[in-house]
Amino acid sequence: MNIDSLVRVKMNTNSDDAMAYIDSLEASGSFSNSMICYFRGLVYNAMRQRTTSSLYFQKALEGDELRQECPELFYQASDYLSTFLSNRGKNAEALEVANKYYEVARQDESPKGRQWTAIALHSMGYFQMQLGMKEMAERSFSMAYMALSQIVQADSSYNNLLSYVRVSVNILDAYTTTGQYDEAQKWLSSAEVAAERLAASPECVASDRTKYVGAFAFQKAVVLAKRGSKDSADEAYRMAQEMGYFNTVYGLFEQTHYLRTTERWDDLAALTPKLDSVAQVWQVPMSFYYMQEYMAPRFTAYLKSGRKEQALELAEKIVSAIDSVAVHEQNHEMQEITTIANRKDMNIAAAKQEVDQAYLWVKILSITLVLLIVCIIGYAVYQNFKSKNK
Repeated sequence: MNIDSLVRVKMNTNSDDAMAYIDSLEASGSFSNSMICYFRGLVYNAMRQRTTSSLYFQKALEGDELRQECPELFYQASDYLSTFLSNRGKNAEALEVANKYYEVARQDESPKGRQWTAIALHSMGYFQMQLGMKEMAERSFSMAYMALSQIVQADSSYNNLLSYVRVSVNILDAYTTTGQYDEAQKWLSSAEVAAERLAASPECVASDRTKYVGAFAFQKAVVLAKRGSKDSADEAYRMAQEMGYFNTVYGLFEQTHYLRTTERWDDLAALTPKLDSVAQVWQVPMSFYYMQEYMAPRFTAYLKSGRKEQALELAEKIVSAIDSVAVHEQNHEMQEITTIANRKDMNIAAAKQEVDQAYLWVKILSITLVLLIVCIIGYAVYQNFKSKNK
């Protein structure tokens, strides 16, 4: 078993043990600083400390050390970092990272190099689509899908099949998240081929079937719903449900998106206790994430299903939590910068810049959220007043 696999095994057991193991690797002097930073980024990602994780991956990619020592880890670190940047709305920076590792991968003639070339291309396409570069994105998607199709035709190993379906589903997601449902429909059959091949593999474990094939079924449901094929959309939705996709945390939030898309407000309102249960089990703090993923769907469901008093009560709760949210976001960033400051291998100036940007983001969102909630409260009060005076 290689070092990367050993770190992942320890990480899945206990994050503290994994970090202690990485410290021992560093003390041995047998591994480069770039590789140590990569491993720490991996563990902090598992701990859901995204800012710290992304900073370690960024540090790991400085210079050319990691690429020379282990190209596979260079590709993985680049993939993680570009995804993190995109999730934070920094698609231009994400595209820059993807471009860089694409240029390296396309000169790598090994099977892994060809696989990562296709993955990098699809990532570039995703970021290009988010930036409005539609024609460039479509070229990137076509090249990525064609490359992986050829790879899988020559070698249908399980790892290749995973990349095949991941790229296919993400292409669909790029179109649905930008509201291009006609274009997304054109990719449904291609993505379905990839999903079916993965599902048919004897190596396909239940978790991968749920994560990837379930994600395809969900994307198919959204596209068909938006295209007016209600019965077919409901069938795809049930398929995702049967695969347990909505039992995953990410899938559960996707489910709320589908219910909003199809205006199934009563079903969405009925789902909110499950969202509350997840929040409690995961000990989700009062954060912007909590507001967006838990409270906003509940408010919409209550209001649209006619439960105006519950909507008003929830809106007031959101308003009263504004200060707590802002404090949490700032404290969270300070905890991460303290963690970074205790590590001699991290560029503190770069970390401080990230935190300063995060503080600005907190302030902007606080103002935006306050204005939004004022509108929500006003609307809920108005609706409640109307219903009482009929």
